[in-house]
This record gives sequence, C-alpha cells and structure tokens, in this order.
Amino acid sequence: MMKNPTRFYTALVGIFLLLQGTSTLLFRLIPSLNEAFPQLLAVTQMVPIHSSLHIITGLIALWILFKSGEVGTLWFTIGFTIFYTGLALYGFITHSPTMFHLQPFDHPFHLLIGVLGLIALGIHFYNKRKIS
Repeated sequence: MMKNPTRFYTALVGIFLLLQGTSTLLFRLIPSLNEAFPQLLAVTQMVPIHSSLHIITGLIALWILFKSGEVGTLWFTIGFTIFYTGLALYGFITHSPTMFHLQPFDHPFHLLIGVLGLIALGIHFYNKRKIS
C-alpha cells in the first residue's frame, strides 16, 4: 500500500518537470549542446517559455514537497491534475499550439500526467476512507 500517493506524485512531477525544462532550456540557449545531441529539441520542439513553465512548476512542486505536509501535496495534486487534464482536452479539441507551442504528442502526455494524478487522488481518498 502506498502511504502517501500525493507526495509521490508531487515528487515525480517536480523532478521530471525540473529536469525536462532545464535540459531543453539549456539546449535551446547553448547551441553547442544542441549540436552535440540534436535529437532532444528535434523531438520535443520545446521553446524557452514552455521550458521555463516546466522549471517553475517543477520548483513549486519540490518546494511544496519539502515545505508542506500532506495537505500541500494533496492540493498540488488536485490543481496539477485539473490543469494538465484540462490542457490535454483543450489540445485534443482545438489543436491549438498555444503560446507554449504545444505539439500533437504533448496532448497524450498531458492526459497521462492527469490520469496519474487522478490515480494518486483515488488512492489517497480510498486510504483515508479505510482509516476513518
């Protein structure tokens, strides 16, 4: 049994987004990195504003993880799940790249992150119900 699934989800999202955003931003800003490994930007097609959003969100997630308790990670999971699921649905419906230059492959990824958040929330509330 997972003791605190929202804490795990917050850590997973925070670490992934921070690493992903930092790597793509560095590759975008330092041409020699992109020349050495051009596949990263070729595949992700990340732009600086999108990378920066990932970095900021990753830092917020990690700050919440280390500075708040279960309530903080619960609210982060709720908010992030709503945002990413909504972003996925928006992308699937409108096909709009938005200001973040989203690609068609971003939408299933966003939906996956949203579904993982829903699973974490489901486990969290199931565990709470068992304890009560």
